[in-house]
Amino acid sequence: MRYIIFTILFFIVATVVKIDLQEGTLPLASFYAEEICEEQIEYEWHNVVVRVQQSDTIYSLFAASPTSAPFPERLAEFYKANPHLQQQSLVPGELIKLPIRKEKENMCL
Repeated sequence: MRYIIFTILFFIVATVVKIDLQEGTLPLASFYAEEICEEQIEYEWHNVVVRVQQSDTIYSLFAASPTSAPFPERLAEFYKANPHLQQQSLVPGELIKLPIRKEKENMCL
């Protein structure tokens, strides 16, 4: 009779451990008493004026001034700031505006 009870208890414990490892109980726990602000992070664009050198490309200028923005989004902002460059390449000595994305101050309290 002891073996049967021990076997049943063993399978119950094994099942609880298996469920705990697969689904987890920690995500259900509430670690934070205060309310979490769920606002999205907002960004604003700033332009930096740069003089183009002989071997510069858009890619090299973007690499020299990194920002957290994805390349397609930054390229669209670049052409908004420099619409004359959509149909021509960079000319050495020309002043252009490079967009840099900065995070706005979060107003969550």
